Amino acid sequence: MSAHAVRFGWAQVVLGLGLLAAAGWLGGPAWVLTWPSVAVIVVGTGYLGLGPGVFGKRSDGSLGWPLFALLLPYHAVAWMRLRWDALVHREPLWNEVAPGLFLGRIVPPAAMPPGTTVVVDLTAEFEVSPETRISRAYHCLPALDTSVPRYEEFAALARALAAHPGPIYVHCAAGHGRSAAFAAALLVTRGLATGADDAEAVLRRARPAVRLHRGQHAMLARFAAESRHAPDPDAQGSSLGPARPLS
Repeated sequence: MSAHAVRFGWAQVVLGLGLLAAAGWLGGPAWVLTWPSVAVIVVGTGYLGLGPGVFGKRSDGSLGWPLFALLLPYHAVAWMRLRWDALVHREPLWNEVAPGLFLGRIVPPAAMPPGTTVVVDLTAEFEVSPETRISRAYHCLPALDTSVPRYEEFAALARALAAHPGPIYVHCAAGHGRSAAFAAALLVTRGLATGADDAEAVLRRARPAVRLHRGQHAMLARFAAESRHAPDPDAQGSSLGPARPLS
């Protein structure tokens, strides 16, 4: 867990405890603050070690209703922040970072790059639309903001999609960190980047706001190092089947 994630986790826990204290001190209608206080405390524990599972996101991109209801105040704020960031930064929803490879923010299916056949979702906190899950090959690698998914799933999916003809849409909330790390891994597997630094530079030329946090850069560097020593699947006569969700 990165230092940034830990700081954010403690900030959420402290905020939640502060809201609880305010509810107890004010009493009466102020007890409604209990709901958002519990929500941010639960999210904070995710950043402090429990991981993305605190959001209850399933492999098909849906969110379990009990946890979604509990965390509804947090989800509402997250969606408002997402909209605010889009207005402030005024960057494209997505950018083509390599032929057939697109990196961007979470968008409805109609706003995805034309002809998108594969979607890779790195968010843990947002539910994808049923249309996205049904009409495209959908892969979910849930990760907390500024964090990373499980390395084994990250590496396996990057290698499985290396030869996919595309178009592939890789997204997280804003398309700057979590999803950028995965898009960079695809650049490495396709020989379009020589390592982590080179891959990040390629992404920044297409989408300047890309910034990998330390943990994301470290995971990408590990993947690049392993890829340099991995046998060439083409030399072994193997072929990749169609993309499908990891179980």
